[in-house]
Amino acid sequence: MEVLQHESRLLTGGGHQVRQLTLPSVDELGLPPYRQGLKAIWNVEFCRELEDEVRAFRPDIVHVHTPFPLMSPAVFRVARRLGVSTVTTLHSYRYSCIAATCYRAGHECVDCVGKVLKSPGVRHRCYHDSLAGSAALTVSLALHRGLRTFHRDVGRFVALTDFSRRLLIRDGIPAEKVVVKPNSVPDPGVRQPDPAAQRYVAFAGRLVEIKGVRTMLDAWQRADHGDLQLRIAGDGESRDLVGERAAADPSIHWEGWISEADIFDLMGHAETVLVPSQWYEGGVPLVAMRSLAVGTPVVVSDLENISATVLADDAGVGFRVGNADSLAAVLDSVAGDPGSWRERRRKARLSYEQRYSPTVDLPRLEKVYTELLGGA
Repeated sequence: MEVLQHESRLLTGGGHQVRQLTLPSVDELGLPPYRQGLKAIWNVEFCRELEDEVRAFRPDIVHVHTPFPLMSPAVFRVARRLGVSTVTTLHSYRYSCIAATCYRAGHECVDCVGKVLKSPGVRHRCYHDSLAGSAALTVSLALHRGLRTFHRDVGRFVALTDFSRRLLIRDGIPAEKVVVKPNSVPDPGVRQPDPAAQRYVAFAGRLVEIKGVRTMLDAWQRADHGDLQLRIAGDGESRDLVGERAAADPSIHWEGWISEADIFDLMGHAETVLVPSQWYEGGVPLVAMRSLAVGTPVVVSDLENISATVLADDAGVGFRVGNADSLAAVLDSVAGDPGSWRERRRKARLSYEQRYSPTVDLPRLEKVYTELLGGA
């Protein structure tokens, strides 16, 4: 939803007319997993609503950000039947993996990639640990493959990285339909650490295993971080673990949820921002983009989807995913070689300006649309 709102403002600011059509979140509706899965097969009510909206607004493009689970891929068929071109952004791996993460049992998993019937996902109950929900999502993907919804009715798939593009092609989507366009974030302005203030590294995000929270805390225990502090902003199911470590170690500070303005200050005044995710993410995480935007380098898991551009721009340093010793060694560097990390601040901001700023993103998005429309 955040990216949808941001791109809507980008397009409106660029002189385009935009109308949004959204559904409440799964949590708001309170649907059990099997009902979510059934909606993912064919949401008749929403398809009617979309048809009415298209007839009234007469758009050139219908850009679908998240058809799963509630809208269903049937929305692409509705748009095409009405003569409107469609684009969809791959914020996750739901077209290839019913869990959407390509992550299972503590490690990356691509067992379903390349299979029309995602039977391993059903066997492992990958959708919310529900057999019925997993089966329904699998039926949705198989049905719309069989109906050629993804091959015929979707005009362009927008992957956020080269890695995401290759994975979708491997899963059977025609290469000519998949383009790469990263997300962007608004420019918050550059921040600088106060030389007289306490030095620290920061983490901001959901406190869940898949985000690498345990790896980060274990690495902190093992690192020779000197007088550095670890400041953590966020909440989630790993809150008890974070609270225990913070209670036992005065160098760990748990901030809980904080405002967006405070997030930018937290990142901007940090030596580095930690992004220890253990799954591929849909693309470079928004938290990493925001860190680069304020001019703070990042420490990232060495998963290609997250780290490739960061490392290419020398806007941060990678470590072996899920490996606390590897991350501890990087933290030693942050503590012991502050000069090299200050040097990366300029590169971090440059990476943002060239890859993830609204200035470069609007023309990229317009190019996707105009090429699909034949230059119109």
